[in-house]
Amino acid sequence: MRNQLALSGEKILEKIYPQLFHHVGMIRGEYLLRELNQNIILASCQQFVKDYLETICSLYSDEEVWYRFTELTNTEANCLVGTKEFFDEGHPLFGYRGTRRLLACLDEFQAEAHVVTEVYQTNSNLSLIFPFVNDADQLKQAITVLRQYGFTGKVGTMIELPSAYFDLSSILETGISKIVVGMNDLTSFVFATMRNSQWHDMESPIMLDMLRDMQDKARKNKIDFAVASEYFFHTKNESVGYQVHYPLQFYSRDF
Repeated sequence: MRNQLALSGEKILEKIYPQLFHHVGMIRGEYLLRELNQNIILASCQQFVKDYLETICSLYSDEEVWYRFTELTNTEANCLVGTKEFFDEGHPLFGYRGTRRLLACLDEFQAEAHVVTEVYQTNSNLSLIFPFVNDADQLKQAITVLRQYGFTGKVGTMIELPSAYFDLSSILETGISKIVVGMNDLTSFVFATMRNSQWHDMESPIMLDMLRDMQDKARKNKIDFAVASEYFFHTKNESVGYQVHYPLQFYSRDF
C-alpha cells in the first residue's frame, strides 16, 4: 500500500521523503488556527490558511493534498480571538465539534469554504475532509452547503463516531472519494473511555472487526480507506500492508 503524509501546520520547503510518502493524506486545519489563536472568520486567519495551503499544494502539485476542515472542541473554539458563537458544554469531547460546528456556525463554515475554494481555483489537487460526522444525512447536508459556496473538488469524511460506522453504507453513497477512520475517538466512544486508559484498546478484536468491515465496504465502493492514530498498529500477519503518515502515525493497512 502507498504511503501518505499527514501535516499539522509544519513549515516545509520541499517534499518530505518523497520516496516514502506518496501524497498529503491530511492537513489538520485546527493546528493552523491554534498557531494564530484566531477564528477562521478573521481575514488575517483566512490569509494564513490560504498561504499555507497554496504552499503545500504547490510543493505537491503533481499529487493529491487533502485538507481537513477545522476540528476544534468547544473549549478550544471559545478561546480563539474572533469567535462569535459560544457554546457552554459539560464535556469537551462531545457537542459542537467538527461538522456539527460547521453547520451550526455557518459564518465559520463559509469563511473556511471561501479559503479552500480560492486555493482550489489555482490548485486542483486540493481535496477536503469533513471531521466528526454523525451520519450520511449530516454529511450530505455539509456537502450541499460546501457546493453552494463554490467548491467543486473531491470530498472525503472522517469516521470517528459509532453512528457514522453504523451508517457507513449510506455514507459511501454520498459521493465521497475517501474515508479516514479516527481511531482514538472511535475507540473512546465505542468503549466509553478516555485515551490512554486501560480500556482504550485500539487493537481489540472489536475494533479490528470494525476496521475490516469498513475496509471491505470502502473497497467494494472503490473509495480510498485510511486509518489515523497516534500509535502504530503492530501485527504478526506478514500479509499486512502498512501506510504510514508522517509526522503523525497515520496509516491504513489490511486488517
